[in-house]
Amino acid sequence: MSALTTDLDDVDGLLAADRDGLLRAAAMAGAQVRAVSQAQSEGALARLADLRPRAVVVVTGASATARRATDLVVATVAARFDVPLVSVPTLPGWIGPLDVVVIAGHDAGDPALADAAVRALRRRAELVTVVPVEGPLREAIGAQPIVDLSPRLVVDPRFGFCHFVAALTAVCVALSAVRFAPAPPDLADLADRLDGEAAADHPGQESFHNQAKLLAMRVADRSVVWAGDTPGANAVAAHASAVAFSVAGTVSSAASETVLATGLLDGSNRPAPVDDIFYDPEIDPPRSAAIRGILFTTASRRWYAQQRNAGRAEIDVLAEHPAGSDSGAGEPDQGSVAATSDLFADAPADLGEYLVLALRVELAAVFVRLMGEAA
Repeated sequence: MSALTTDLDDVDGLLAADRDGLLRAAAMAGAQVRAVSQAQSEGALARLADLRPRAVVVVTGASATARRATDLVVATVAARFDVPLVSVPTLPGWIGPLDVVVIAGHDAGDPALADAAVRALRRRAELVTVVPVEGPLREAIGAQPIVDLSPRLVVDPRFGFCHFVAALTAVCVALSAVRFAPAPPDLADLADRLDGEAAADHPGQESFHNQAKLLAMRVADRSVVWAGDTPGANAVAAHASAVAFSVAGTVSSAASETVLATGLLDGSNRPAPVDDIFYDPEIDPPRSAAIRGILFTTASRRWYAQQRNAGRAEIDVLAEHPAGSDSGAGEPDQGSVAATSDLFADAPADLGEYLVLALRVELAAVFVRLMGEAA
């Protein structure tokens, strides 16, 4: 067994502890999005260009990651997209030739996805695959024409969130006969932003400048509640909670901002009033740590979130820009207030910031794991 890795600035120690290549897998978010952008440029979605479907139905089967990614796309896109965008675990019975069916997941052997593919094609719906087309799924599809957005890179399934979001966004953009305004970020530009975040959070970057390391230090060895101030931010919070558990083994939960604030306000986070003088950390069980709340928001809403939670030191407000940066750090001017017509609504432009935060959390979860990794 190797020594406990506690110093996040010990680059050699971190890399030695990362025997499963998790840092590299998490940092491939930008590459996954760029692969979808490349599929766009190659015309992989050309079949969708002239369609005006009755609905776009996303079937996620057993994939919780795909379900959370779909929740984020629905939250940010559905209100600006002139066709219903539906997320379901299995294909509903009303699907017909006027619909677009997207099957999304990691497992080509998922019976829910294979069944959705068979029934969608039988009913002459347009089928988009955001799942490896192999095994049972390949047999189900056969030689029938589909829109293939299956992953081009082999990545740990726990880090496929950004790929699903990019693929679903590409499907919406490809339906050019459907009004979609304002448009979401360009996927190639979004891939560059994610690569920039991964570079800024590289293990070689010192903790003082590394937002993923700073987040890892905030949540390590603590009970954490992840929350968001909008439905889109809540989807990122749900992903953060799942990744923290599956990657770092940290037991945490996801909640809305209201639930987070209420739970901390009612005293559930209050430490014991008196320290036990007989407590021995060498032989006694560890004391329960205070709850840390992480609230996701965007740079344009961060000032408002900070004001709502002023005085609550146990809640950290997390946006794409570092807390100490000039961008969005101060009180917004009248122009930005006027532009923010609804402080609790998501917009397609927010997808970029949300994916950057999702990547930051994934890297932070890896750092937390490596801080206590033993070999």
